[in-house]
Amino acid sequence: MDCDFSFGPNGAFFAKSDSIWAWSDNNTLPEPLRLILEDPNHPQANKFPYDVAFPTEPGMFSMSWKTVKGEDYYEELFLGPRYAKLAEYMRKIAQNGEHCTRTVFGPDASYFTISPSGFSWQNLPPVLEGDIIGRVKKGHPTAVALGVHGSFVVLYSDGNVTFDVVHHYPAVDAIIRNSAENARRKGISFIALNPHAAGQYYVAYGDASATWNIPTEWTVDVTTVSKSLRPVGSARLVSTLPPTGGFAAGSSQFGQTQTPASPSVLSTGLHAAGQIWHAYQDQQQQQQSSQFSQTTYFDTSNSSPPAFDPSTLQNFDPSTLTAGFDPSTLAAGLDPTNVLNGFAAVFGN
Repeated sequence: MDCDFSFGPNGAFFAKSDSIWAWSDNNTLPEPLRLILEDPNHPQANKFPYDVAFPTEPGMFSMSWKTVKGEDYYEELFLGPRYAKLAEYMRKIAQNGEHCTRTVFGPDASYFTISPSGFSWQNLPPVLEGDIIGRVKKGHPTAVALGVHGSFVVLYSDGNVTFDVVHHYPAVDAIIRNSAENARRKGISFIALNPHAAGQYYVAYGDASATWNIPTEWTVDVTTVSKSLRPVGSARLVSTLPPTGGFAAGSSQFGQTQTPASPSVLSTGLHAAGQIWHAYQDQQQQQQSSQFSQTTYFDTSNSSPPAFDPSTLQNFDPSTLTAGFDPSTLAAGLDPTNVLNGFAAVFGN
C-alpha cells in the first residue's frame, strides 16, 4: 500500500496515496515546498511525490519526487545541520537511483527513513532503537511513527507491532490492541503520530480503510485521499487525474494545483545560484554523476573544497531576479561583505 501521512509544525500536513495527494494551505507549508507542489513554472515542478516529511523545526522539509519532465529529484537543502546524517544518506542512495520513503521526524532531531537498500535513523527512543536492531533478522520496519515525549509505533514486515503510546495517544493504543478489528481490516498497514499534538494520529488498514484524529479543517481533503487507497496486494491502477495529481487543502478544484499569482522568483534565484556552484564543481571535476538529482546544487556538509553555505546570502533580494537570472542583478541584491565572506569560505583568502 502506497500510503503516507506527515504532520508538520504550524498546522501543516501532507497526505498521499499512489494516485493523489493533498497538503495544507493558508501559508502552513515551507515556501520552497509549496512552490514545487503548486508552481507549474518551477524548474522541478512536481508530477509525483515519492516522499514528503517535516522536521519538527518550522520552515524545514525533505522531499523526493518525479518532476513533470520525468526526472527524479530529492531535496535536502532545507533540512538544516541537525539532519546532516539524513542528508548524507539521501545523497548516498541517490547514486544507486534510490529515494527515501515514509520518512518521519520526531522530537530531539529524531528521524527514521526507509529506502530499497536499507534504513537510516538517529536519536530514536532507546527502547525503539533496541527493538529495531533486535528484530533485524526476523522482520524489517515498514512504518515508524514518532510522537510526543518518546511515544512511538513501529510496524514490521512479519506482522509484529511494537508501541508505547498509552499515555499520550490512548486511542492509538486501543486500536493496536483490538486484534479482532485489526484482523477484520487485514491488519494495520500504516500509522503516523502528530509529534506536535498529543492524541492526533492517522491509521490505514490493509483493506484500504482508514481512521484518524486530525484537525477538523483537514478532514475533507484527508477523506478524499483516503478513499483512493487500495487494499494491500492489489494492482496499481492508471490514474485518471491530471498530470500533477495533487491539490491544496481548501482549493476549489479537486485534482488541480493552484496557479500562483506570479512566477516563483525566489525559486528562480536559488536555482540560478545553485547552477553557479554546480559549474564550479564541474570545473574542479568533483561533481559525481547520479541517476537521481538534487533540486539544488548546494552541499552544506563537510567537503573539500568547503561547501557553499547559503547562509552567506542572508541579504539576497529575490526581487532583483524578476526578468530572469542576470549575474549583474544578482550582485546588486547581495551585501558585498557577505559575498566576499562566501567566496572566501569556498576559495580561501
